[in-house]
Amino acid sequence: MAITINDQPYEYTPIGQRLMIVASSTNVSNAGFRFVFDFGAFQVNVQPNAADKGILDLAPIFRESLYHEMSAAAESSINEERQSVVQISCTIKEGWLVDGVFTVSGSGMADIDDVYAFLAEYQVADGYKPNPNFRYATSGTNRYLLSERTYDTHKWSEAAARGLSNDWVYIPTRLADFGQLYSVSNNGLLVDSEATDLFVSTYDNNNTLIESTNYTLLTTNDSVSRLGAYPANLIADGADFTNVKYYTIQAGASIAPPVYTPASNVYCFYIVPDDCRFDNVRLGWANTCGGVDYFNFTKKSELSYNYERKQYQKVVGSYNESTFSFDTFDRGMTDRYVNTTKGLQINSDWISVGEFNLLQTLCRSNDVYIINDDGTTTPVLVDTQNFVIKDERYSKLYNVTLNLKYSQPVGL
Repeated sequence: MAITINDQPYEYTPIGQRLMIVASSTNVSNAGFRFVFDFGAFQVNVQPNAADKGILDLAPIFRESLYHEMSAAAESSINEERQSVVQISCTIKEGWLVDGVFTVSGSGMADIDDVYAFLAEYQVADGYKPNPNFRYATSGTNRYLLSERTYDTHKWSEAAARGLSNDWVYIPTRLADFGQLYSVSNNGLLVDSEATDLFVSTYDNNNTLIESTNYTLLTTNDSVSRLGAYPANLIADGADFTNVKYYTIQAGASIAPPVYTPASNVYCFYIVPDDCRFDNVRLGWANTCGGVDYFNFTKKSELSYNYERKQYQKVVGSYNESTFSFDTFDRGMTDRYVNTTKGLQINSDWISVGEFNLLQTLCRSNDVYIINDDGTTTPVLVDTQNFVIKDERYSKLYNVTLNLKYSQPVGL
């Protein structure tokens, strides 16, 4: 075979990294030789490098087509999201000059294994081509779903007294909060994944189990699963939160529901009251590990407007009439248009170092929304240019101020 594939990405992997295809050919010495990467809808021709290999990075080609459907914040039950996963199929061909005309050969081609790349990223510090099975496979209580939150992000002060584990992921939430919890689907592409369902259990203030519900993970290759995991979503799905103090969500392998084998860490959502003095501002943002995270800014917020005027000097008088005149109300300096930018300054409550780390992922996200209490979303930009994480001994707490800019213009 003329084409040999020397390297390609893992079958199910984050797209935010170097997704390299490396190929070699026995015909590379032919005049004007190029490796032809055929994706069906388009082709990319690549010149051999100094080692006679054809190398192409898939990430910049497909990354910008992926996004999270933030409008789904108010959805209930479990749903698949295809917009944040891309299926990449590629046939590598060869082409060279034949009588001065570049011609693609009809033989000697090779197909890569299909790649399903989802909207997450790795860092250079993770090394080249880390195995996604190690981070994303649901195979034990030390594994996380597609959230930046870990057991170090936030601690619930009542957990120890209630006999709850210090290693759970604790999330404070209002009854009015909407939001999704993302998980890889049960498609077998990560060999160690065991989870078949997400299991939800609600408890009252006496730690008594109220209700258990399980949601079956999707099985499609080109999607991730998202569960309407916050109280407003679960209530819309029929859950009774009358006496709920907290509830847990955990991925697991179903045995006989509600019995299952745990396959992820426990996510414990505990109910907190609204701050009666200030309006709550809830943000959702695309995180770096394939899902969406949320945070409530509960303290004083300030709405602002910035006006940018484009003006010109208008000539006063009727120069194109039989007689010259002008009115006392005629303008000289005139606004051509006024560009209005709407801004919002928000403040958090006192937060820990773990929450500082969570919020720095908010500041670097390019897909941020305000999640309103009716489930609608408003796109915003984080206009804060610097973010300092205060990491000191004795778990000292701080509050955070962020500046937002509304993405939608004021007026058309």
